Amino acid sequence: MRSFRSYGKFSAVLIGRGIVRHWHKSLLAGAVGLLTVFLLSVYAKNLESTVSQLSALPGAMPITGKISNLNGSLDANLKIPERTVQGIQDAKEITNVVFTVLLRAGLGVFTLEEWEGNLNFFIVATNNLAGVPGLQREEIRFLDGVDERILETEEAVCMIDRSTMEQNNLALGDTIFLTYFYYHYADAESNEVLIKPLGSGNCRIVGVMEIQEYTGTVGCPHLILPFESARKLFHEREIPFTADSISFTVRDPFALNACKDELHDLRLLPVSKNAEPRFDGNAVTLRDDAFIRAAENLRESLAILKGMLPFVLCMLVFAGYLCSYLLIQDRRTEYAIMRSLGMSWRHCFLILLAENCVIETAACLVGTLAAVLLWQPRFPVLLMADGIFLGAFLLGCAAALGSFGSLSVMAVLGKGD
Repeated sequence: MRSFRSYGKFSAVLIGRGIVRHWHKSLLAGAVGLLTVFLLSVYAKNLESTVSQLSALPGAMPITGKISNLNGSLDANLKIPERTVQGIQDAKEITNVVFTVLLRAGLGVFTLEEWEGNLNFFIVATNNLAGVPGLQREEIRFLDGVDERILETEEAVCMIDRSTMEQNNLALGDTIFLTYFYYHYADAESNEVLIKPLGSGNCRIVGVMEIQEYTGTVGCPHLILPFESARKLFHEREIPFTADSISFTVRDPFALNACKDELHDLRLLPVSKNAEPRFDGNAVTLRDDAFIRAAENLRESLAILKGMLPFVLCMLVFAGYLCSYLLIQDRRTEYAIMRSLGMSWRHCFLILLAENCVIETAACLVGTLAAVLLWQPRFPVLLMADGIFLGAFLLGCAAALGSFGSLSVMAVLGKGD
């Protein structure tokens, strides 16, 4: 153990003396290392930033879609068949789906002939508050224990506009009896919209709303129902169910083709501007242009940066080799003396390599500190830059120092070199 410590202490003294004795060369090698580490940290930062931007792109720029008619002129007030509704609900590559159904209703019981003067309520049935454009969560006061998730159920409940509630002397928590009518889209040739009876039933008021800035294309709703509760009314009366609008978000924009395949399997068509205007919701519009352009630009940048990495590594190895080769040319006599004193070639090699390692490690620390002060990169980025530099540079140094193994000690000392 004592001999090992003495050996290590002796080696450390030789390394320190070598660095001090050749201080001007040490400074030059350190300056080269400092500049290289600094540039590498810039490269690593750009690489990490590009990867981060690409991974964050789906959240920053989601791809949204809507069901529309074939010529794309309508994405609401449509006749969307139930098989499409169910298919969208079951789709694996689609999320954040918003469905709406438009209904009319009035208080109490009345016949079809008595609809005028009684059919006072315009209703939107939806599974999400986003189905009512402009409505904010803060504009609704719910009963205790109730929130907007009630819209995801099929309970016979509603949210009512405050002015409508006051005009009809109603209060939060009241149960009202409503007679419902639905919009029936006639044959494709006439494009006629009729109002037909849907039935009646009790409905409990669980929320009061005051919409300040309604931005929808149809009238501001007096009542909002859960989407599935409206769907249930159609099923109970054995009336073919259709939705008014469907919007959604692609779950993984990088798997856009898989999403398109699912939509194609639902027999949804791409928009054709030359098609006749109809109410049939049989086409889909995807807003994917911006995402595709951004993703392509980031992928091109990432490919360029990754493509540069082998070149960067080769240049670092070459720089390490050249720098070491030039700096050790006048140290052959020093090497020969160490060998003549009984030191092995391996020991001499490690001493000279350790000198370079100490110098370049110090350069790494200074370069890293400069990078932190300038743009505060993350620790993994700095570790990557330092690791690439030390690994490649010292590999070049080892290749240059390896040339000492072929030197003849007697020839070097004989020449007084």
